[in-house]
Amino acid sequence: MAVSMIRGLRVGAASPRLFVRATAFCLLSSVLCLLNAEELPDPTRPPASLATLGAAPGHGATGSQPSGLQSTIISGSRRAAIIDGKTVELGAKHGNARLIEVNEGSVVLRGEQTRRVLTLFPDVKMTQREIKDVSPESVVQPETQKANQMMHEEKK
Repeated sequence: MAVSMIRGLRVGAASPRLFVRATAFCLLSSVLCLLNAEELPDPTRPPASLATLGAAPGHGATGSQPSGLQSTIISGSRRAAIIDGKTVELGAKHGNARLIEVNEGSVVLRGEQTRRVLTLFPDVKMTQREIKDVSPESVVQPETQKANQMMHEEKK
């Protein structure tokens, strides 16, 4: 039986036992991690409210119809919106109101005395920030910046 010394450790007959112990330790620690792991939500899963829309009755659906604006349809020849699960063309009526405007994120319905704006994401508040006008001459490219820095260091 060949036994060799590697940095003061005997390697030989004890190696298979050590390997089995290390493997068992790794397996047990991974099982313990799984048992103690907190259930994390899947970031790619759609919200539960959307998941129940397509479910058959009795299979997780709440039984209520979808309400509000679900989608807008904008093409070169067509403007429409899906409101309360029904497609409404621009100029057509939805209930007592007429669809008078279709934008990327909202639509406008006009009733006899009311004007109602429906948005795709009603809980999202959009804000605008003022962006300074930046001319292409004022933007320093990384290569130019490095060259200017090297020239500056050479002058010192």
